[in-house]
Amino acid sequence: MSRTSSTFPDHAVARAGRPPVYSDSERRRRILQAAEQVFTTSGYGAATMEDVARTAGMSKKTIYAFYADKSRLLAAIVVVADDCPWDERDAVPIADPLAELRRRLTAVIAFVLSPRQVRLTRLLISEAEHAPELADDFHERVMAKGYRYLVAAVERLKLERPRPSIGDVERVTGMLLGAAMGDFHLCALFGRKEGLSRKRIAAQIELALRTFGFVAE
Repeated sequence: MSRTSSTFPDHAVARAGRPPVYSDSERRRRILQAAEQVFTTSGYGAATMEDVARTAGMSKKTIYAFYADKSRLLAAIVVVADDCPWDERDAVPIADPLAELRRRLTAVIAFVLSPRQVRLTRLLISEAEHAPELADDFHERVMAKGYRYLVAAVERLKLERPRPSIGDVERVTGMLLGAAMGDFHLCALFGRKEGLSRKRIAAQIELALRTFGFVAE
């Protein structure tokens, strides 16, 4: 059979056995996904660029072409960790300001306790002494964003419902979040998942709202 009459076109034969061709953005995504998996399972200190390359299905040369070392990889992971499930620009608040505050508390706590955020928090705690700027960046991109999301709801409640007297909105918001979170985050960080049910979280939020006088006894 002649080459021109082959069942497969020439370009298919030429590419047989070759790895898939990805755009640079897709390569970065795959590299960061692999690095996050390796860092959170093996530990940042024990992980190697070779481990990342193997998990990503790429050569070390390709990994180094995008990220010079492990620290650059970790910093890039922190940047893409900003995946909070809310965006105030597009959000339509609930008519009842208390119901909106309750909804936002639930969203923030669920996000903080999500498996990925728990893994990233553990990872950054382990590296905080050596790279405090990464922990600060993570806090500003993720935790502080959620905090501001709650502050807006408490501010609205203060304007629309003068009782109880809220006073310093940011301080009250921080205390309210701490009360609503309880020991859930600490339990999650230590792998104690028992009891972290939606029902228990909802009950803790209601207790916090009652404690601060937002909900009548």
